Formats: sequence, C-alpha cells, structure tokens
Amino acid sequence: MKRITIKDLAEMLNISTSTVSRALKDHPDISSAVKQKVKEAAETFNYVPNDFAINFRKKSSKVIGLIIPEISMFFIPSIIKGISSVLHKEGYHFFMLSSEESYQIEEENLLTCINSRVDGIIISLTRNTHDLNHLDKIKAMGIPAVIFDKTLPQKEYDEVIFDNAKNMAMAADQLAAADCRKVLAVFGDENLEMTQVRKDFFLKEISRFPDIKYKLVYCNSADTVKDKLDILLDYEDFDGFFAMSDETLAGLHSMLIKKNIRGNSVKVVAISEGTLPKYLDLSYECLINDGFKMGMTAAIRLLHLIRSQNMAQAAQTFYI
Repeated sequence: MKRITIKDLAEMLNISTSTVSRALKDHPDISSAVKQKVKEAAETFNYVPNDFAINFRKKSSKVIGLIIPEISMFFIPSIIKGISSVLHKEGYHFFMLSSEESYQIEEENLLTCINSRVDGIIISLTRNTHDLNHLDKIKAMGIPAVIFDKTLPQKEYDEVIFDNAKNMAMAADQLAAADCRKVLAVFGDENLEMTQVRKDFFLKEISRFPDIKYKLVYCNSADTVKDKLDILLDYEDFDGFFAMSDETLAGLHSMLIKKNIRGNSVKVVAISEGTLPKYLDLSYECLINDGFKMGMTAAIRLLHLIRSQNMAQAAQTFYI
C-alpha cells in the first residue's frame, strides 16, 4: 500500500491541498466541519506527515549524521544514548553509519550524509584517517561537523575529547598509592592518535615515581591482549596493571582469571566507560570516561553551530 499524501487526501475530499494542510494544522480560517472531515480521512487512510518535505521547505532536514569507526559493545552505546537524549528533545533525528575502520568508507559515509541533506555531522575518525581533507567538501557546503573521541591534531573543527592528562595523573597516583613496584600497562592500537596521547601522558606521570618499574604492550583488540599476556604472564610477575580502555581491560581480566591472579592481590587501574567493570571485579579501580556526557556535549555543540550559522568561528576543544 502506497503512502498517502496531502495531495491524495485533497483529491478524495475534492478540496485544495492548502485547505487539507491548514485543516491538519487546526488553522483558524478552516471551519470545524472541514477540519473534522480532513482529520477523519487522514486517520482512516493512515496519513503520516512527510517530515522531510516539511523541513526541506524550511531549508532544514532536522536530521544529523553520526559516523563512527566501528560498531562495538564498548563505549559506543553510551555515546549514542547521550546524542539521542539531546537531539530528540530538540526535534532532530539522526542515523548512524559505521566506517569499519576504513578511510574510504569514511569518505563514502560523508557523501551519504551530504546526499541525505543532513543539517550537521558528528564523527569519530577511523584509525586509518591521517588528515581531514575529505571533510573539506562538507565545510564548503556549510555543513557543520563536530569530531569526538578519535581525532587528529587540527584547528578547523570543534572536538570533544577526554582529559587524558588528568586521567593518566590519577592512574599513576593510584598505582603509587598501592605501593606497586612493577606495572604492566596495556595500551590499544599503536597506530591510533589516542593511544599515543595516553601513552605519552602515562609515561610522563609514572616517571614521577622512580621506584615503579613498568612495561608497555600494545594490543589492537581484547583477543590480542589475551594472546600477548598468555605468554608474558608466564615469564614475568607484576603487582600492578593499567588498561587504557574497556577493550583492553576485557582482555586483561580474562588473562588474570586464567593465570589465577586475584584482583585483591594486585592493583588494577583502568580507563572505562563505567559499565563493564561492574561485571568483572569490584576491586578494579576505574577512571570513568563518560560516553553519555561526551555524546551530549557533541550534540549540544553541533546544534549550537547549526543555529549560529557562523562557519568562520574559531574551533574549540571540549574536555570531558
């Protein structure tokens, strides 16, 4: 069954489309009898307003494009909830596209957003994105964008990122307070900007405690953490562990269980969205990276840019 339009209703009732439109909006110039007749027909034939057409006439789609590097159980769900809590309240809809950690697909996703006439874009970059040249087209078209979480050193777009300096200082303090002497720090994909930033801050902060020896490992997935630690923990002992994300924490936890290393006998500090550790070991010390707040902040900032229509304003960085 085809979708019923205002034109269809007008032909059925032998009145003009403008009369149908105004009747559906309870316009005072339309009589009560005509309003009732139009509304009854609309209900009978399941008429649904075409929001896209309405917003197109207003030169606004009220739609936002959300582009993420990959769909993951870690962190992304809380981001989506944060974005949704802001956009739906303001009458906006959004759709999500996964770039599958591919720069080429990320480019294609940007084109999809352009062709869908989005009002703005919220994007987290792939690990294979090394410049922002592919964003030039949306900037030229006046489509505002906010980058969140995974970004690059840049000054063109607003970005919402976690305060890695503060988190690493807290992590080092907690390991030192637990009298750790040998720490294994588990980081993510070595090619990611975020991994390098967190690693650099970690090294800076742990150096404040010269008695603490440490070892770094890079792992691009929870399974890689398991594979590397399955060998490493047979040959080296550690009294402290640091995990830079929920994904690395999941792999670390699995190996601590396998090697019978109890959480109350070692110190485990991790950066986490906050949900996963509740189901692992309550002795783990977690520094919460609030994905919900990050999503809210990115959405609020994007709506500000859309409404201000000032693409020349200086880009800002917002720390969560």
